[in-house]
Amino acid sequence: MSKYDLVDVHISSTKSIVDAILEHPLLDGTKKYSVEVTEFSVPLSTEGPLPSNATFALYADSMFLFRVRRKVVGQAPINNNTLLSHLPANAPDDLGPRFQETFIPDSFRAIRTPNDLVFYLQNYFDEIKQIYGTSTNGLISAAHGGGNNVTAANMLADSFVKVLLTPNGTIRLYFSQIFAKHFFIQSTTYATKLFGLSEDIIAFRDNVAGGYFTGILALTNNTFNIVAGETDETVVLQCNYPLTRLFDHRVRLELDSGGMPVPSIVNWTTDNKQTVRHTLATFPINQKYDTSISLNTYGVNTGDISFTSNLFLGDMTWRRAENKISERFEILNSQFFQNIRLEVFMIRRDWVINPAAGTQEFKWKRRALTLADGESWSAKLRFRTFK
Repeated sequence: MSKYDLVDVHISSTKSIVDAILEHPLLDGTKKYSVEVTEFSVPLSTEGPLPSNATFALYADSMFLFRVRRKVVGQAPINNNTLLSHLPANAPDDLGPRFQETFIPDSFRAIRTPNDLVFYLQNYFDEIKQIYGTSTNGLISAAHGGGNNVTAANMLADSFVKVLLTPNGTIRLYFSQIFAKHFFIQSTTYATKLFGLSEDIIAFRDNVAGGYFTGILALTNNTFNIVAGETDETVVLQCNYPLTRLFDHRVRLELDSGGMPVPSIVNWTTDNKQTVRHTLATFPINQKYDTSISLNTYGVNTGDISFTSNLFLGDMTWRRAENKISERFEILNSQFFQNIRLEVFMIRRDWVINPAAGTQEFKWKRRALTLADGESWSAKLRFRTFK
């Protein structure tokens, strides 16, 4: 036999795990080998940056992003009487076939990038404005915070709510006087963390001393019920930090071996727990964001902003044969080597709700990768003898 052996094994699977038992031994039992992952390709179409649509649906009341409500004077803020779907008889009753009370990712609003989020959030506000703007009665003030009624034409002409993604990735919301007087927004703990909001109630009311009150104070004036109030200008809400900070919940991919005799790896997690695994390779998911602004011939900002990010769609190649590899492990026993077992795991920053403890927080979770029908992952293992 030759002095040095080199054995490549190509593996593919339509599931997260593959367990192969070979008919004959793969390696020369008299030699010492190392193993490394030289190629790895896996799609992330079912692993979006945010929690799955099923998760949002399961926790629909505690993980929605925004819910627009009516300012009904004298009513408690969070009850059925302030919902848009509980309008009185003389108000718009056609909420549209796709209208939802809450803004939440679903199959219709497939959110995979910050631009998707801004696009669908703007559509959510525009759809509400369109409902009132095409209604015979427009906005009936008695059911929306008092004051004068707003005609359908004035509703259509109003800016209502404008959503902007700034060059640094921070969400900025512009609320018109009509919106500030007649509506408010309910959010959740998850959404405040995701967007970088200071309060889970978005509302505004003029302060006679100058400026305006915000949040629950603006809505109730430290009482239990909604009070009338408005602003005399468009209000700007700037989130506290860029959306990109917590938008992508994916952390890394791990390729584990549960059947090959390789040294174990100690893994210390963020919840101070130690685990022992047989991880052959790790692939950090590094989302890249690029932003630019447009200038005219005089160097003046035109207001046009370009914000791009990776979609991570299709068959993503995470390692190529020509890449330099530092993750190389010794085969502890090369005799009768006939079993190859590999499994792909996804490490995510998941939003964990614990009703018993009354806590909601991000925690790192490790689980098997999910694949859609027809998808597969592939890898190449290289076994070679020591020099």
